[in-house]
Amino acid sequence: MRILVSGRIYPDSFARNIAVAAEGLGHSVLAVDPWPVRRRLGYTAEILGEYLARALPPLERLRQQGLVRAADRLQPDLVLITHGTLDPDVVHQVRTVTGARLAAWYPDSLANLGRQYLLASDLDAWFFKDPYLAELFRAKLGLNSFYLPEACNPRWHHRVDLTDAERRKYGCDLASACSMYHYRARMLEMFANYDLKVWGTGFPFWLRSPLRDRYPDHYVAELEKCKAFAAAKIILNTMHCSEIGGVNCRLFEAAGCGTFQIADWKPALPDLFEPEREIVTFRAREELREKVDYYLARPEERQAIADRAYARAHREHTYEIRLRRMFELLGLSEARPAASGAHASRAETLAIA
Repeated sequence: MRILVSGRIYPDSFARNIAVAAEGLGHSVLAVDPWPVRRRLGYTAEILGEYLARALPPLERLRQQGLVRAADRLQPDLVLITHGTLDPDVVHQVRTVTGARLAAWYPDSLANLGRQYLLASDLDAWFFKDPYLAELFRAKLGLNSFYLPEACNPRWHHRVDLTDAERRKYGCDLASACSMYHYRARMLEMFANYDLKVWGTGFPFWLRSPLRDRYPDHYVAELEKCKAFAAAKIILNTMHCSEIGGVNCRLFEAAGCGTFQIADWKPALPDLFEPEREIVTFRAREELREKVDYYLARPEERQAIADRAYARAHREHTYEIRLRRMFELLGLSEARPAASGAHASRAETLAIA
């Protein structure tokens, strides 16, 4: 099939994982980044650009025209939107230039739906990582919505061997790779006196927290994320407070890297991993502290649990498996020959300014 993906393209991004996995299944993929300014000018320029675009809807639609042009040129079988900022008018334009199936796979929580453009768009199907959203929108809005969690990518989410230099750089008792905000900071601050590293960039200037000293201001992704995770004894997976029923991508990434993690308990988790046998969970702050102290002292138990999660992640929770399920629900066949000539692209990224 020919697949057009709309989403942010950077190392380990949701859209990049999808594009690479789809290509690995033998499909021709074109990935269109709707706002590549961050790669060129940095995070601050991206935020300023986002505010400007939201204040001026015509500018927002103009910057999204690259997707319409790409759909017209590629004539894809599937257009997959992986974010919630695509204007419904632009989605309509895409539909007018191609007979492709149009779907969205939303990788974020309820709090980040913003203007809820996805709910106003003319799509064939909506996929949500939170079963609560899929059920809500199907029952209340009549959308053709489905639950489809995120995944790991075995191309770079796998076990790695560390050099002595890498152990010195990434080694710690506790680690996480995440953005920071008050909810997460208050939860993690009880570990401020532990050997803790929080990987990520852009620590908010307005967030007054002792965790700032634990923040290397370094984004880890793909193979480097595996190294950072492998060098930590415990990965702390504290999910956003607006994650209602579902889980985050870190659950699958940490498991796919073969590392031991302690994760927020969520209703969807038991169907994905066996709690306390494959993924250790917590429901309350003090329970998290108690389990951290318990497992820091028990490396053999940590390793056995991590081994079971690793096997489960690579057996059941990869992007290839998720995409096959999506194609099945959309009624798309994978048996078509791969596109050739101008339409065959090696996970090409079209950066639309």
